[in-house]
Amino acid sequence: MPPSLIDLPPETLLAIAGYLDSAIDYIHLSRSHRSIAHRLHDRTVLAKTIQRVAKYSKECALVASNRMSPIDALLCVYGRRQAWSEARPASTLVLGDGQSFLYQQGLLAYLRDDLLRILDVHNARRTEGVIYISLIGSRLLGVDCKDSEVELLHLQDGMLTFIYRGETPTFGWASWILVIDIAQSERLSLAVDPWTSEDLVVRNNRQYVCIIAPTGSSANGRHREWVCRVWNIDSLPARPATLQIPELTINEVGQALVFEVYDGFLYAISTQSSRQMEEPEWVSHYTCFRFPLSSPDRSTIESIRIWRRHHREGPINDLWTDLQLFRDESTGELTIIEARKEWTEGSSTQRRTWYRQRLPAVFSDPSDTVDMDQNMIDSNDQDNSALAVSQLEVSSSSSNMTDSPYLLTVPPDHNETGHYRLSSNTHAEYSPNFCSTSVVGNSNLARNKYRTYISSAAAFIDLIVDDRQASSHTTAWAQHLRLRIGSRKEASPLDEHGILHRHSVDPHSRQAIEGSELRYEDKGIRLWPPADAPIVLQDLLNGSTSFRASGDANESKFRSPGDITAVADERSMVYLVKGKDAAENDKGKLILINFDQYIQFWHNTWVPDFIDPYGHEQDLTDVVPKPKAQVLTKRIHDSMEMDIDKSEASGTDSDHDHSYDWGECEEETTLQPADEVNDLFWCEEFDDDEPVNLHWYQEQMALWTDFREGFCFT
Repeated sequence: MPPSLIDLPPETLLAIAGYLDSAIDYIHLSRSHRSIAHRLHDRTVLAKTIQRVAKYSKECALVASNRMSPIDALLCVYGRRQAWSEARPASTLVLGDGQSFLYQQGLLAYLRDDLLRILDVHNARRTEGVIYISLIGSRLLGVDCKDSEVELLHLQDGMLTFIYRGETPTFGWASWILVIDIAQSERLSLAVDPWTSEDLVVRNNRQYVCIIAPTGSSANGRHREWVCRVWNIDSLPARPATLQIPELTINEVGQALVFEVYDGFLYAISTQSSRQMEEPEWVSHYTCFRFPLSSPDRSTIESIRIWRRHHREGPINDLWTDLQLFRDESTGELTIIEARKEWTEGSSTQRRTWYRQRLPAVFSDPSDTVDMDQNMIDSNDQDNSALAVSQLEVSSSSSNMTDSPYLLTVPPDHNETGHYRLSSNTHAEYSPNFCSTSVVGNSNLARNKYRTYISSAAAFIDLIVDDRQASSHTTAWAQHLRLRIGSRKEASPLDEHGILHRHSVDPHSRQAIEGSELRYEDKGIRLWPPADAPIVLQDLLNGSTSFRASGDANESKFRSPGDITAVADERSMVYLVKGKDAAENDKGKLILINFDQYIQFWHNTWVPDFIDPYGHEQDLTDVVPKPKAQVLTKRIHDSMEMDIDKSEASGTDSDHDHSYDWGECEEETTLQPADEVNDLFWCEEFDDDEPVNLHWYQEQMALWTDFREGFCFT
């Protein structure tokens, strides 16, 4: 009998597992045999594995702080990555309704009439913070405003930024840019006057707030440029530092330009510079800038150009272009993801591809030694095997161009040679030999409402409007929302003859190109919900009226979706859907599609009436009575907190109740109760009569406990 894995000594098996850089491979290996699972479920081995496969994830941070077991962390990472790639959500839920929203790092801020509500989605909170807009002027700014309105700008690291407009008795309508620390629920961090009517871009961390506006002019006066104003919250009321970023053109943020804050630096990535606009080139580059928020000055700006593509590769349909900058949760590297739809090689068919580009180590982390990067090679130097990468200078005055490890450097004279794209950094929507009849789902741009890429799951996500039968009693067709997800996985390292794939060799340097031996297998494109899903689920995703009003799971109280705004992260997607004829200020439904089974809204005390995928309603009103009005008192709030504390103190753990705090370990970003909670009752909707002594910030029951509409699939 030939030897197998179960015959290997434990040390050898653990050594094999130590080379697995994927949570999926580790879990699949542990599930191959009971004895192997017993060996691999050692706590020390699991802790090292989670450090290797998801070192920069929230799960790893929880394991390091002893707030999550290593096996739960690994299963959580495995579960959400598989759920995304296979289009298998864990649950979907109506979070509430409102006019607009922001969703970032698991926190949801949404505007609902005269209220700003903040919900911690990743922690499935039963309460949410409520900011009374009508009280902001008098309680925070010291100005009595007759009428007021809010425009949401940005939410990051527990800091909510918005524009507050109010009608004052003296000056008429006035505006303020407010930054509120919602992690410390009663703190106004910053209040400044808007200095421009242009669209503002806000980025921040816990200490610095950077507001960016396209108000500058280039040196020759031909182009507008971005101007950054940076406030240090700890040193207020000091004046802000002002910095104009040179050669950064005014492009649409998210399509050809992206701003992000990482590790105390503001990064700006653009697909075009003012130099390229004036001097057309045959090669396209990413123009990358960064500067430290602690010292925003022209002398501290670092810039670099990274090869993007050759124009001879074919025209681009710019309407489909999307640009992202994110931190890889496995390696911690800052990485660019760009989606492009191109007519490649003169083809008459457009093909969409996602390109992955790592920022060079000398730019993304100044503490790294550039000698670690062994794959930056000058293709014009035949004897460059000993080329020291440290000779490459990255500064504001440098015109040298560097590339990521899987690309070879382009000389300054733009010689179009020496560029290679590895399969690990390109993800095509369809295989090269696909035909138009094999298209899955509606790929029309007008019906594609949201697009993103989940790098950890190697999956692209489209929120599309598709057609379906309106009801079981008619042949009419109606529109409904669906997820369209395509993913891939790493293929076997062996070819059809059982021989390992070899590295490709650079023809100039004769060196092996690292990563060129990897192969990938397309897992296909899936649509969710499936065509035979119950109509009540489809109505919920459309934001239709309460499905319980119909009385029949196959009868639709259906409305076609109208305006849609969506945001997704590595765990979930939240989108706001309004009716087809809705006005701008009309309310729409906020829908959560959750892919993390550890985010469990239905296991809390206030539970929605979930319906299983087959349309059978689970009536929980006898177990948890639903109040006629959304009412909260200090006594109810205290009793809820006491129940939570008891459950945490008891240390109970079951297969059906896993709840973890997804906040940062060093500094919590979850909502805390307000210091002043009135003993009186207050309602969420109180017409013209406001409760006396009402604080501008309160904790109330979350709206999802009032809507009580959702599905659980796990």
